[in-house]
Amino acid sequence: MSSLNGWHKGERAIQQKLGFHGAVSQSWTQIEGEIPEQHRNFYSTCLPFIPVTTLDSMGRPWSSILAGRDGEIGWASSKAYDQLSMRAEVWDGDPLKANADYHADTTDGYQRKMLIAGIGVEFSTRRRNKFAGSVKAIEKQGGLLDICTTVNEAIGNCPKYITIRDFVPFPHTKPRVTHQEINIPPTGRLPPDLIAFILSSDTAFLGSSYSASEEDAPRFPSHLGMNHRGGRPGFVRVCNDGRTLVLPDYSGNRLMTSLGNIEATALASLTFPSFTNGSLLYVTGIAHNLVGTPAQAIMPSQNALTTIEMTGYIFIEDALPVRQREGTEPQRSLYAPPVKLLKEEQASSTYFSTEDTIHATLSRIKLHSSDLATFTFESPHKLNVIPGQAAILNFTSFLGASPYRHMAPENPNLVNDDRIRTWTISWCSSWTSVADGVGTTFSLTMRLKPGGAVTGALFSIANKLSAVRPELLEDSRPLGLGVTLVGIAGDFVLEPTDPLEGAKIAVTSEEEHTSVQKNGPRKLLWIAGGIGITPFLAMLSAISSYSAEYEITLLLSTRELDVMLSLLSNAIEAAAHEVKLVLHVFSHTETIESSLPASISLHRHSGRITSSFISDFKAECVYVCGPKIFEREVIQGVVGKVRREGFAY
Repeated sequence: MSSLNGWHKGERAIQQKLGFHGAVSQSWTQIEGEIPEQHRNFYSTCLPFIPVTTLDSMGRPWSSILAGRDGEIGWASSKAYDQLSMRAEVWDGDPLKANADYHADTTDGYQRKMLIAGIGVEFSTRRRNKFAGSVKAIEKQGGLLDICTTVNEAIGNCPKYITIRDFVPFPHTKPRVTHQEINIPPTGRLPPDLIAFILSSDTAFLGSSYSASEEDAPRFPSHLGMNHRGGRPGFVRVCNDGRTLVLPDYSGNRLMTSLGNIEATALASLTFPSFTNGSLLYVTGIAHNLVGTPAQAIMPSQNALTTIEMTGYIFIEDALPVRQREGTEPQRSLYAPPVKLLKEEQASSTYFSTEDTIHATLSRIKLHSSDLATFTFESPHKLNVIPGQAAILNFTSFLGASPYRHMAPENPNLVNDDRIRTWTISWCSSWTSVADGVGTTFSLTMRLKPGGAVTGALFSIANKLSAVRPELLEDSRPLGLGVTLVGIAGDFVLEPTDPLEGAKIAVTSEEEHTSVQKNGPRKLLWIAGGIGITPFLAMLSAISSYSAEYEITLLLSTRELDVMLSLLSNAIEAAAHEVKLVLHVFSHTETIESSLPASISLHRHSGRITSSFISDFKAECVYVCGPKIFEREVIQGVVGKVRREGFAY
């Protein structure tokens, strides 16, 4: 039976903003007023550590980590349905120590009630359960704390974004505080190594607080929240100010208890663990939820997010007494969407405002094979596209909005499907010398993704037209199939001839690259895996628009040699300019039917591109595009400056 009297004002507000209020209006009844028997057993027998939220002397939430001695389980127990006791190891620097001391201090004659909330996560199975209540008593027992809590809220939770890990005890820790700013000065920021720590994290524990007004307290008493947040490494972003974190909100159970607390009480905490070296980063700060246009102004294409402007942080090395088992790899959740960058991280990208909607209409389809095609779109707007950049398209008008799904084991990508997709533009009318100056036509060469909602629909249309109305492949405009252009993004482009010209492009350098004579041709090495050829098609077709002369060596690995050579031939023809290109193709195809110009030097190899083969080439810059595994393999042989463009679905 629930101990709640409904959703408090913050929860109702965020549910309303997100359009969930009707669907979850009575879901507060799922939150029980005592700990179910299954949960009591779970806390007692399954967990080496439990993240908890407590408040400091300024009312700020901090997310602590309570653990059993030496990382063993069995340190938590529940002797009654409303009690959870923990004999916990708490290392120096963990905020719980100071917070407990503050609440135990009665020198002012006032007994402070210490609120607490926690979450148990069994990482090997993705089980998780939450609780909230208050601390009944805390006693020191040697190096441990005996914490007895009274629980008045308990609920199970969804497992979607938990990364599966195999933990083993790690008893010989030596916790040490290496960074600490309990109150960050106005100009303070996180050190670079801590920013890198956040950007490598796939797990965080989110603490929140609901501070009830005197008027609301009888019905909705103050309480704390603790939750798990997970995604792909780097899903939490750090703003350029070095102190504001951006936490995207992924589709969940729609209860919105954490964001509801933040909506009412604009404070939150995050703790980031490293399960390989035991380090912990604790942060607390001022939090705000943003929905719709304000959210997308910070993180394009993200409908809801929370910003946390840090007011304090602590970093402790070698603290967590469990580690990921050596030799094992984390099993990422298939529900976790690709990492989204902040707008300020994409200086070379352009995002169009919702007030100035840019439409594009499907105008032509070219089927190259059963799962490879080029779809051409026309827009009445003049678009500035640099060869190698990508179009960000919203297919909601094409497919309809994606319905809410709590879980979708048959296709996890559907849970966070916002109908927005990004593809490299393989050809654009603005790159030709005869561009008419009115509107823009651009082509996207794409692969059919198994189970893909958008590519599935596009290829279905293409195949039906091919069977019954082939003339509509040449001119698809009568179909009236339109999409919204969200933006033009990407910096996988040819660098300016003069390094002082154009936008600065971040590169990595493994050693000094080959120097190039000022007036000589620029030597480039391009390495493409399959459909990773698309940005190179764009660069080739627009090569005449560059002032520099290029000598290009392209290494292409493909299973569809004839199709890829045809695409290359079309790109070279579109260039209307002699292209100095040496092409090495790696394929198991026995015969080659090439329509390439005679000036192109073509070399065929069997098997795969090897790092030793690549290391023989010297170039001013090396560009690599292909699937992640392909990139990882070929990058080992690269000598010099390297630019990468990977795929993320």
